[in-house]
Amino acid sequence: MGKYSFDDFRKVRLFQDLTDKQIELVSLLLEPLHITKGQYIIKEQTLGDHIFILMDGTVRVTKELVKGVDDQETGEKTLATITSALFPTFGETGLLGESLRSANVIAVSDCQLYTLSQKDFDHFTKDNPEIALKIMRNIASVLSDRLIDTDENLVKLATALYISVSR
Repeated sequence: MGKYSFDDFRKVRLFQDLTDKQIELVSLLLEPLHITKGQYIIKEQTLGDHIFILMDGTVRVTKELVKGVDDQETGEKTLATITSALFPTFGETGLLGESLRSANVIAVSDCQLYTLSQKDFDHFTKDNPEIALKIMRNIASVLSDRLIDTDENLVKLATALYISVSR
């Protein structure tokens, strides 16, 4: 685990409810990853099969602004800036199976992360179904919270569009 302790890993939302022994087992699967400022960690619409845990640094989550319009200039819209304060995760759907990434994640500063591949997690689940179930429940909770946030933002966007069009 390097310079990070059980207390640090206990703060990772995906590892809530895991014992020290269970965290130790999961930590054996984690690969350290150093990303330099400005580097993409995840690119929107690319296939991904890894989850990332941000241990140190700051990242920006962006999305392409205009989709499917050839004659419009496209740009990226920042959706969120995430710091390592609570050891957040991103790319959770990568553990569920290879899937298209829904946003970009770009390092705002040099970042220290850990990554876990779907392949390694799948092998781990065979021998550790109880731990895997806890992690999958936590992933479901994270994704559910993000869906609620997305719904709220969609309502705000629809309201702004309605006000703009009805003037």
